[in-house]
Amino acid sequence: MAVTVNFFDDTSVPDFRDYRGIKHDVFVLEQGWRLPLEAGAQIVAPDPSDDHSMFVIARAEGHAIGIARATMIRDAFPHAELFAGQLARPELQAVRVAVATVNSVAVRPAFRGKAVRIEGHARTMTAAKALMTELTKRLDAAGAEVVLLTTSPGIAAVFFDHVGYYLIDPPFHALDRNLINMGLCVHDTGHFREIGSPLGDLEFAHAASEAERRCMAYFRERSAEILQGQSMQEFCREELAHAPSPAGAYAPAK
Repeated sequence: MAVTVNFFDDTSVPDFRDYRGIKHDVFVLEQGWRLPLEAGAQIVAPDPSDDHSMFVIARAEGHAIGIARATMIRDAFPHAELFAGQLARPELQAVRVAVATVNSVAVRPAFRGKAVRIEGHARTMTAAKALMTELTKRLDAAGAEVVLLTTSPGIAAVFFDHVGYYLIDPPFHALDRNLINMGLCVHDTGHFREIGSPLGDLEFAHAASEAERRCMAYFRERSAEILQGQSMQEFCREELAHAPSPAGAYAPAK
């Protein structure tokens, strides 16, 4: 069985409906998020940011199994309030027009953590990693240099760490749960290859700018400061032990 990962926008009716169906099943039913639903349907209602976003969807034998969404913050910024401190940093100010945010990353339970053959890729990987790889390619093409996301300090954070995201804020309470912020520099190829991320296989349109390199250095320093020598897995295990909260599998979404 090969998994396909394809790009779409909110005008693609079947894909967009499947996207909202997975959001409903994972975020509403499984994780308990309170999201507006479409009347008479088991799907979430369209989000105001959808018109300004790019999407990827994974399918196995024609069935939708995973989704992800990215938005350039110059166009729309879901959950902007969670990043106020970071965006005040001079490193982020210098690349603000090239900052994107990722959310609504979700994979159906039967496909989580399983390496599968991804159509168009030489190596096998999980559907979630394939989604993030395709989305990062799209973000590079859109001119993104930095990507921000918010997730729970649990299995989701470990996943994003393995992809190449850095922990950039300690846990905080918002949206009725404990959350963390993470950040990625799109052209941080050396880091991607060092940790074995599939992003290390990407051929980018251009190299990192000087401003993006300053963000890389800031993210590394910030992550080291928060982790204090712990791995992300150790850090999250300790956080969950002391402050239990819904450890949702993927990043939150409105």
